[in-house]
Amino acid sequence: MKTYNEAYALLQEKQQAYQFKQRQKKAILYNQIPELSELDNEINRLGVALTRATIAKEVNKTAPIRQQMSALEDRKKTLAGAKAALLNHSYYCSLCRDSGILPEGICACLNQCLAELSFSSYDLKTRAQRETFESFNPDYYSQQPIGSGSASHRSNALSIKQNMLKYCQNFENIEDQLLFTGPPGVGKTFMSNCIVNKLTEKGYGIVYVTAAHLVASIQDQLFREKKTSTEIYEPLLLCDLLIIDDLGAEFSSEYSQKQLYEVIDSRLNAEKKMIISSNLTVLKIKELYDERLSSRICGHFKTIPFLGEDIRILKARRGRS
Repeated sequence: MKTYNEAYALLQEKQQAYQFKQRQKKAILYNQIPELSELDNEINRLGVALTRATIAKEVNKTAPIRQQMSALEDRKKTLAGAKAALLNHSYYCSLCRDSGILPEGICACLNQCLAELSFSSYDLKTRAQRETFESFNPDYYSQQPIGSGSASHRSNALSIKQNMLKYCQNFENIEDQLLFTGPPGVGKTFMSNCIVNKLTEKGYGIVYVTAAHLVASIQDQLFREKKTSTEIYEPLLLCDLLIIDDLGAEFSSEYSQKQLYEVIDSRLNAEKKMIISSNLTVLKIKELYDERLSSRICGHFKTIPFLGEDIRILKARRGRS
């Protein structure tokens, strides 16, 4: 059973990674504008003077010193311009100020960590971390037109890349639910990883899980850990994006379809974003799943067809040549 201690540890990892990136950005800013360091030194000097004046109860000196310090802070903000926010401490989660707790209960940032620990089989520290929009290689897709007057596999892949970049850039305003379809090895999981990497950089909470792992995890929490349905499904509703990979590879049963339906229907009703990836065609999804579940997927998701040959096989061929 995943505990709150583990969730707090994950939250602290995220906070530390965020603060490290903030320090890097601030260091770059200070290298670009050396005067900022000079102003910091002067502010520190005035801070010492203010402390001495306060201890000595020299009230006539404290007000002018504070005015000078305020003027220097304003000068720093002017110099930093649009990057002025880097001058002040910022929190990974502004709601709870990185405590994980709000007056009314657990903060969404801690609940997100609980969801990731309970469901997600995704690990940004491994191979997936290298699968980014920048590392996307269109050379694995053929330039030959698919048919007379039609686009090529490569142009289709490049179009998907651009559209998914826009998806990440405008994530807050996007309403579409996405269904990635196509045969194995044509880039569906790679593109999902690109999206996760980009959105994670922006601080969004994401749960990335295979359909099989999702169903098994729900079953495990329900029967072995004795969690309530609310405890199980609530974290899945709180994340900003839920990605269900490899739909169709799970053992299909009335029970598994019911669990998938509950997750997908709950997020649709809450107007929370999802991406589903499957080797199945839309027609095959309608054949394999009952009407309730297939209608949710086929009726509420925008289909993004991936085309091409299995890239893993192409890589193996090139490695032998």
